[in-house]
Amino acid sequence: MRRAKDQLGFSLVEVSLAIFIVSFGLLTLFSLFPKGLRQAEAGHADTQTALFSDYVLSTVRAEAMGVDSESWDDLEFRDIWPAPETDPNPSVRPDLGSLEAVEFPEGSELYVRYFLELNPRGDHYAVALWVQAGQYGSSDENTFKRSADAYYTELFYSGMP
Repeated sequence: MRRAKDQLGFSLVEVSLAIFIVSFGLLTLFSLFPKGLRQAEAGHADTQTALFSDYVLSTVRAEAMGVDSESWDDLEFRDIWPAPETDPNPSVRPDLGSLEAVEFPEGSELYVRYFLELNPRGDHYAVALWVQAGQYGSSDENTFKRSADAYYTELFYSGMP
């Protein structure tokens, strides 16, 4: 009969325990991949909405600087948005009260939906923009505003021509 200390190798219990520990670790590691992909997708959507809102609000702000004092009091977006032939991104046209999906950037097959408001506030205007990445979503204004990213700027008459 052989003694236990002369035996080489691992017992079945030790091998089973090692396989269990390795499998648990791998399953935990693999469960992180879908979460990482969702976070990457959310980060991409946040970047897209931020770029879109920067484009729209900067264009509105720049074009409002060229409005004369006579038309400042009854300012509308058709007065401050560039003409279609000079607009670098003609598919993005501010339409007050619209939840229309537009392709942004042009030719990317990526869409954003937005809602734009222009509110007079005495001597200045408040511009509010709600943006959500994606082509589809709620068509109800209040539901959309609760789920979308909100951006805001104010327009002041600068006294230029």
